[in-house]
Amino acid sequence: MPVDSDQKDPRTIWLLAACRFGEAVAIGMLIPMLPLFLGTLSAPWAERMASGLAESFPALAHWFPAAALATEEAKTAVLFSLTGLAMALVQIFAGRISDRLDSRKPLILIGMALGAVCSFLLPLLDHYWQLLLLRVMQGSFLGLTFPPMMAIIARNAPKDSGGKVLGIYSTIRLLGFGLGPILGGIVADHFGYDWVCLASGTLLMVSVLLVSSQIRDRKEFSEDTPRDRVLPRVAPIFRLLGGVIFVMMVGISAVISLFPHYEREFGSTQSQLGTMFAIFVMTRCIFQYPFGWIGDRYDKKWVLLLGLLLFIPLVLLQGRVENLNELTWIRAGMGIVSAMMSTAVGGISAERSEPGNRARVMGINTLCFSLGTAVGPSLTGFIQSQQTAFMIPAVAAAILLVSIVLLVPSDRAARSAQDPST
Repeated sequence: MPVDSDQKDPRTIWLLAACRFGEAVAIGMLIPMLPLFLGTLSAPWAERMASGLAESFPALAHWFPAAALATEEAKTAVLFSLTGLAMALVQIFAGRISDRLDSRKPLILIGMALGAVCSFLLPLLDHYWQLLLLRVMQGSFLGLTFPPMMAIIARNAPKDSGGKVLGIYSTIRLLGFGLGPILGGIVADHFGYDWVCLASGTLLMVSVLLVSSQIRDRKEFSEDTPRDRVLPRVAPIFRLLGGVIFVMMVGISAVISLFPHYEREFGSTQSQLGTMFAIFVMTRCIFQYPFGWIGDRYDKKWVLLLGLLLFIPLVLLQGRVENLNELTWIRAGMGIVSAMMSTAVGGISAERSEPGNRARVMGINTLCFSLGTAVGPSLTGFIQSQQTAFMIPAVAAAILLVSIVLLVPSDRAARSAQDPST
C-alpha cells in the first residue's frame, strides 16, 4: 500500500535541480561542438552509401539529396537523431522498471556515470561510425536517468503547485543547458575539442557525486506491498500531452542539422552558433516560473493552448530566415512559448500522476522530449526545403491544439473529479 503522501521533502527538488544543472551544462557543451567535430572524422562508408543510393534511387536523391549521408548536414542529422532515438526508447523501460521496483536512485547513478565515460572517450575517436556508436550509447545511458528523476520531483511537489515546481526545476536545468553551448563554443574556439569533452565528462561525474551523497530515494509503497502489485494505468491524456512535448522539440531541435549551413552561408562561428542556441534556452528560463505560477493560479490548460497557438507561426518563420540575427530573435520567441507549453504539461502530469505510475507518466514527457530531439534534426537533414521541414511541426501543433481543447480537462474539472467534495 502507498505510504503517507504528505511525506514530501521540497529540499530534494532543489538538490536534484542542482544535479541536473551540472548534467545540462555537460551535455549542452557538446551541442555546438559535435556538428563541426564530425567533419574532422573519416567517413568513407558514408560516401560509398551516397554513391549507391544515387545510382539505385535517383528519385530519392533528387527530392532528399541529404539522405545519401554525403553532406555534413545529413551526418549531423543522423548523429543527433540516433542519439535522441536511443535516449527516448530506453526511457520506456526505465520508467516501468523504476515504478515496478519503487526505486529511483540506482538508475540515475548508473546512467550519469556511464554517460560521463562516453564524454571522456570522445577525443579518442577517428571515424564517424565510432562517434555514432558512442553517442547512441551515451544517449541510452542518460535516458535511464530521466523518468526516475522526474518521478522524484513529482513525488515531492507540493499539492496544486506542479506548474511552479516544474518551472523552477526546469529553469535551473535550462540555465545549465543554456550556459553549456556558450561554454562549449568558447572552449572549442580557444582550446580545442578535447577540452570540451574533458569538461563535459567531469561535470557529469560531479552530478553523480551530488546525487549519491545528497538525494534521498523515498519509497512510495510500504515494505509489505507485494512486488507483483498491479501498477495504476496511465490515462490517454498523458500521451496526448506527451505529443505536445514531442512536437515542441521537433520544431526547436530542427535547427541543429542546419549549423553547418549557417556556418557556410552566414559565416557563423562556433561561439555565435552556441549563443544563438543559448538565447532560446535563456528566454525559456526567464519565463518558466511566471508561466508556471500563472498556470497554477488560473488554469494550466489555457496556458498550454496559448503556447501552442503562438508556437505555430514562430516555427514556420524558422524556415525563412536570411541571417543569424533573424533566427536569434525567432529563437527568443520560441523560448517564451516553449516555457508556456512545458510548464503546463509538466504541471498537469505531476499533479495528476499517482503512486505507482509517476515514473511512467513523467517519463512520457521526457521520452517525447528525447524523441523530438531525434526527429527534429532529421527533418532539416533529409528534406531539401527548409520551409517544408518546419511546416510539419506547425501542422502537428494545430492538430494538437484542437485535440487538447476537446479532450484535456481543466485543472478545476480534474480536481473536482479527484475530490468531489470540492
